[in-house]
Amino acid sequence: MNRVVKIVILTGMLLLSGCAMKSSEMRTYSLNPDLNFSKLSHAVYRDKSIKIAYPTNIKGKTSSSIYFSYSKIEEGKYQNAIWNSSNSQLLINGIIRALEKGAVFKTVVDYTSLANTDYLLESEVYDFYHKVRKNLSISVLSIRFDLIDADYNRLVKSRKFTYEIPTKTVDALGYVKATNIALEKLTVDLVKWLGR
Repeated sequence: MNRVVKIVILTGMLLLSGCAMKSSEMRTYSLNPDLNFSKLSHAVYRDKSIKIAYPTNIKGKTSSSIYFSYSKIEEGKYQNAIWNSSNSQLLINGIIRALEKGAVFKTVVDYTSLANTDYLLESEVYDFYHKVRKNLSISVLSIRFDLIDADYNRLVKSRKFTYEIPTKTVDALGYVKATNIALEKLTVDLVKWLGR
């Protein structure tokens, strides 16, 4: 048989076998933290309203991609796993649910509302990724909140929260489970901080 014909047949077989290989199914994940806390009995702002601004990201990463990092200079995103909405939207949903459950404010609205409110909660995401090193696998969540008096555009208070939660597995699912724990801790701490 001619060498060219053999190469064409072999190439065709390789292509067909590659098409027959099963690829990993795309997984879609969400953040749905348990809000295991009670309403605050003496929240300072319980008679006020607040608007939750869309979180900005210091690294410019607001998407449905799930990011990981193998070193200070090497990072990527999972190819077969995504968030069910942008990471910023997932944070807003958790924050709004927590502030409503904690009764920190009388009314909590998101950034799309046209309503005037007494306060604005701005946030800057510093880190939101899966950190993987030689003997380490953790969910990293770091975010700064600024409480703004909307009537005077004055900063009332500001605080940065940082969480590093170990994952049970070194994959997207392990990261998502650890991130839910990080968001649970964040919501509890945020409610306490805003309630004072």
